[in-house]
Amino acid sequence: MLGLSVAATIACILAVYIGSTVQASIGIGVGMIASPVLAFADSDFIPATIVISVLPLTFAVAWIDRSHIEQRGVGFALIGRFPGVILGALIVAALSDRAVAAMVAVSVLFAVFVSVTTKRFQPTDGSLVVAGMASGFTGTTTGVGGPPMALTYQHSDPATMRSTISAFFCIGSLMSIGALALAGEIGVRQWQLAGMLIPGVLLGVVTARLIQHRLNPASIRPAVLAVCTVASIALLIASF
Repeated sequence: MLGLSVAATIACILAVYIGSTVQASIGIGVGMIASPVLAFADSDFIPATIVISVLPLTFAVAWIDRSHIEQRGVGFALIGRFPGVILGALIVAALSDRAVAAMVAVSVLFAVFVSVTTKRFQPTDGSLVVAGMASGFTGTTTGVGGPPMALTYQHSDPATMRSTISAFFCIGSLMSIGALALAGEIGVRQWQLAGMLIPGVLLGVVTARLIQHRLNPASIRPAVLAVCTVASIALLIASF
C-alpha cells in the first residue's frame, strides 16, 4: 500500500492506533509511540504526515472534554508556538531524511527523560509560552510536540491536561501544516499516507472512550516509556 509492504503498513497503523488510544486517554502519546516506527517505515511519514493524521484525534478529545479546557493557557501556549513552528519548518526544509530521523529519535528520548523528571512545573503564563515554543519546534520538525506541554501540565487535573493540550494542538497542528506546506514539505503522498493512518487514529479515540475509566496512567506509563526508548535508540542507530 502506497509503496509499503503489508507488514510495514500493519505496523504503522498499529503504532498509531496504540498511540492514539494513549493520547486520547492522557493527552499525549501518538508522537512518542508512533514517530520512531513511522520513521523506520518511510521518511515521508515525518513530520507532516503524522501532524495531519492526528488532527481528528485532537479535535475529538478537545470537543468531548471542552468544559475542562483552560482557555488562557491555550492562548499563551499558542503565542509561543508560532515562532517555534516557523523555525521548525525552516530546519526541516534544510535537513536530510536521515537527519530528521535522528531528530525524531533524540526528541523522543528527551521526552522520555523529561517524563521521569521530578521537577515540578506550573502552567504559568511564561512557562506556557516557552512550552508552546518548544512544542511548536519539536512538533513541526519531528511530530513529537506533546512532551513540553505535558511537562507543564503534568500535575494538573487529568481532564484539564487532556483537554487543554488537545485544544492547543487543534490550532497548533494547523499552524505546523501551513508552515510545512509553505516550506514545500507536504505533497500528495503525505496526504495519502495520512489517510492510511486516520482509521487507526479514529479507532484509538473510540477505544480510549471505552477503556478510559479503567485505564490507570501510572500503570501504563513505564511500559510506554520503555517502548519509546527502545524504538528511539534503534532508530538513532539506524540513522548513522
